[in-house]
Amino acid sequence: MNQELWKELEQFALNCKACELCKTRRNVVFGSGDPNSRLWLVGEAPGSNEDEQGLPFVGQAGAILDTFLEKNGFKRHSLFITNVIKCRPPNNADPTEDQKSKCFPVLAAQLAIGKPKYILALGRHAAEAFVPKSFRSIKEIRGQVVLSGETKVVVTYHPAAVLRNPRLGEIVEHDIQMMSRLIAGE
Repeated sequence: MNQELWKELEQFALNCKACELCKTRRNVVFGSGDPNSRLWLVGEAPGSNEDEQGLPFVGQAGAILDTFLEKNGFKRHSLFITNVIKCRPPNNADPTEDQKSKCFPVLAAQLAIGKPKYILALGRHAAEAFVPKSFRSIKEIRGQVVLSGETKVVVTYHPAAVLRNPRLGEIVEHDIQMMSRLIAGE
């Protein structure tokens, strides 16, 4: 990976003013972990804890995600974790199409530099970034391997959905197990 290019991209993102989210954010959440990892996790957008700390998945949803990752042999620091949107939408609103279109080039550049072999897409907005066909719900596309270029993508529910509906926890865990088996079988 080109470290210099990565640092330039991070600096670009930290100074981004492409949409109105720059007016309300505390921090740009560029990502954390190892961008050289074969597996990247891509979420939707930062929440209030993430905005405060400048790191992805540090709130309750992050704790759930960490538990599922550890159960399946993944260590958070050895993966790269980011979001489609790098700044928190006010009141944790869904990102708008305008926000996604203005922020997606940063994610696309991250992917072009880091070149992950596998992506676990967490939630609908993350899935939309990688799944070429339209879908009505995560239920339709989760639990299967989708190719995005040469990258193998598995879509699952966002860990925040597990907070609202604990029964989804088994499904998210199953999808993470599936990703683990996929990587082990290469």
